[in-house]
Amino acid sequence: MSAPGNWGRWGPDDERGALNLVDAEATRRGLSAVRAGEPISLGLPMRTGQGPVAGIRAPMQHFMTRDGGDYAAGLPEKPGYGYADDSIMVACHGTTHLDALSHVWRDGLMWNGYPAARVTSRGAARCGIEKAGPIVTRGLFLDFAADGDGLSPGEPIGVDRLDAAAEAAGLRPAAGDALIVRTGWLRQWREGRATVESWPGLDADCADWLADHDISVVGADNIGVEVGPSTVRGSAMPLHVTALRDLGIAFLELLDLEALAGRAVSELLLVVAPLNIVGGVGSPCAPVAVI
Repeated sequence: MSAPGNWGRWGPDDERGALNLVDAEATRRGLSAVRAGEPISLGLPMRTGQGPVAGIRAPMQHFMTRDGGDYAAGLPEKPGYGYADDSIMVACHGTTHLDALSHVWRDGLMWNGYPAARVTSRGAARCGIEKAGPIVTRGLFLDFAADGDGLSPGEPIGVDRLDAAAEAAGLRPAAGDALIVRTGWLRQWREGRATVESWPGLDADCADWLADHDISVVGADNIGVEVGPSTVRGSAMPLHVTALRDLGIAFLELLDLEALAGRAVSELLLVVAPLNIVGGVGSPCAPVAVI
């Protein structure tokens, strides 16, 4: 039986998957997409108890461990200055984040055939987020919410719609590019018109499109990139399985694309720096688009 997708393409010991496609040429292509030189944050604001989180993930918590009240209560400025300090507790998939290749598996195997048993209570011994490294490449931005109120809950974006949108934008994908999709779900969620139970997103057949164009990263303004609930019977996250597990494509979820949507651009420089969490199966991040 042949190995799924891209298994073995970058060697039997590979733990980075399609991020191997982000080479010097892909980075230069991203730099060439910059016109105005304007950086735009794609990361969600992080506020205590807030954020679109689902499943077993708890909302982010922000704690002050030293503040002005301590000094008002009599703590001396010692030695000669006062300061504030704080901490956070956040689920690695509970805000804007990048999935590691150890995040999902099927039949007991994750990316490149590594056993799921390599992910233990100590973290991922293989394919942890620390293997991803910084990502600097061209982003292809497709806005499916540009002409209205956004897509409906549970509405799939199939490969035909991807093709049509890319053609209309005049985009020609190249190996190592990132695909960034706006569905309008995040705006709806902020306005209280959407839930984490159902959201629009890429359909399972989009895996073929991603593979054909050698996409390295796929991201969206929803909690899973792919449509939820799944349109495939018996498979809750079919695009994660096919694109992340089989093809090694990194998933970038919960992007805030509202500011970018107002700039009328279809290509950009994408910069993503996941935290260097050894053994992490995902990492919060604050991606930046430069247009």
